[in-house]
Amino acid sequence: MDTSKIKNYIFANFKNILKPPAKNLKYPFLVPGTGYMSELWGWDSYWEALSLRCAFENFGVEAARGTGISRQTAAAHMRGCVLNFLDAQEDDGFIPIMVSGGGLFEGFFQGEHLKGTPLNQHMPFLCQSALNAGEFSGGFNWLDIEKLKKYMRYFEETQYDEKSGLFFWKDDIMVGIDNNPTVFYRPQNSAADVFLNCFIYMEYLALARILKQLNQNADEQLKKAEALKNAVNREMWDERDGIYYSQDIGVYKTVRTVKGVALHSGLDPHWTSFPLKIRFWGCFLPMYAGICSESQAEKMCLHLTENDDFFAEYGIRTLAKNEKMYSLVKSGNPSNWLGAIWVIANYCVYKGLARYNKNLLAEELKNRTLKLLNKALEEKGDFFESYHPDSGEQFLHAGFLSHNLPAIEMLK
Repeated sequence: MDTSKIKNYIFANFKNILKPPAKNLKYPFLVPGTGYMSELWGWDSYWEALSLRCAFENFGVEAARGTGISRQTAAAHMRGCVLNFLDAQEDDGFIPIMVSGGGLFEGFFQGEHLKGTPLNQHMPFLCQSALNAGEFSGGFNWLDIEKLKKYMRYFEETQYDEKSGLFFWKDDIMVGIDNNPTVFYRPQNSAADVFLNCFIYMEYLALARILKQLNQNADEQLKKAEALKNAVNREMWDERDGIYYSQDIGVYKTVRTVKGVALHSGLDPHWTSFPLKIRFWGCFLPMYAGICSESQAEKMCLHLTENDDFFAEYGIRTLAKNEKMYSLVKSGNPSNWLGAIWVIANYCVYKGLARYNKNLLAEELKNRTLKLLNKALEEKGDFFESYHPDSGEQFLHAGFLSHNLPAIEMLK
């Protein structure tokens, strides 16, 4: 397959995600693509920075020539994303999920937090972003490690369920996968999402790697990572179905007494979470994160090979097509993850398959992803936010780069 158009498009458009400091964004940063002027988003900037690093490390001089960006400029923007978020940290450790130097969201999340509104904090990608930027830059002398530790403690203090050992979303606003049905419209503090827990596990590992490079003790972070890994396998793995599921931790006990007799008082539940048996692409993230065993990975792959519920003509449906919520409606608020192809989902599943040496499946997913992007460039000359899983039709937001850019790693 000729992938030169994809490579050339990515190289030519890297410069469009670079932004100079703007208002309260004191450092250069990255935006998701066309239409984003001064909005710094957590997981978008992580994938973009990862893609920039891949471009320079895999393509070297060709990348510098094709992008028109120096390695130093790329590194400054990677570090700047992290520094801007750390600069927005509140005294209690809270970091907003995005920071804007203008427009609708400027100051919004910080203001709501200061009013006491329960909010999800920054998505669990900041330690990984810092690790990526530091390794690419050649060191961590620019990083305040105590702020990163504080950010992780805020997760532990406000979004952690001790009974199950899992982390949960406070609500369904700004959770990355906008309308993931295991979070979307669910009660507050009830959704222990497999996506959230896999990436918090990776945050612990990233923080531990940074600490080691700073010659600091990382035992506490590694111990917490191992405990979370065990909780994900204990609570989320479904042996019968051979897949991981998000969990409902919203336990509620009805208290009612009849003539002095407390009803339902003799046997408390011995379970600590309730499976939300909805198959979405995040169910495969334990492979990406390295949480599952070889045998668990083998069982999960059956969901990709036994039928086309997940594995479509152009990659991984973000929701299995036999789920009752499956929908390909073109929606921008929330963005629709109920079946459409998002390249970032393809990428994460691809990386997970490669990690567990499922090489034939990984190669097939890579080819379908590249076919999808070639089709978009040939027909419209742009990347898009999402795509039709069977026809490859381009959905909303031409010029959306963010979640498409990691496909550069498939060009090796």
